[in-house]
Amino acid sequence: MLATYNNLTSDTDGDGFQRAGELYLGTDALDACPDDPTDAAWPLDINNDTSITVTGDVFDYRGRVGATPGDANWSQRLDLDEDGSITVAGDVFLYRGRIGESCT
Repeated sequence: MLATYNNLTSDTDGDGFQRAGELYLGTDALDACPDDPTDAAWPLDINNDTSITVTGDVFDYRGRVGATPGDANWSQRLDLDEDGSITVAGDVFLYRGRIGESCT
């Protein structure tokens, strides 16, 4: 397990995000599902409620599209593709087909 955890390109917890990405986003690379509202485990689950919803997760992008580090509306946690910019194509589109999914 330690060798897998140290590999930044591995998806240690099986949530679809590599360890390096989870380190960037501040989510737990060893936990695929939040245990409580303070447990940022699944990168797509912005509000840590164990399910992907428009109101609970996607709406967090309102007013932030186009933001980059240093902007008042910047949130590294929302930069799911880790490119230093919050975009519809790179970040919000990752939710396509995922609304309504839950983790356990």
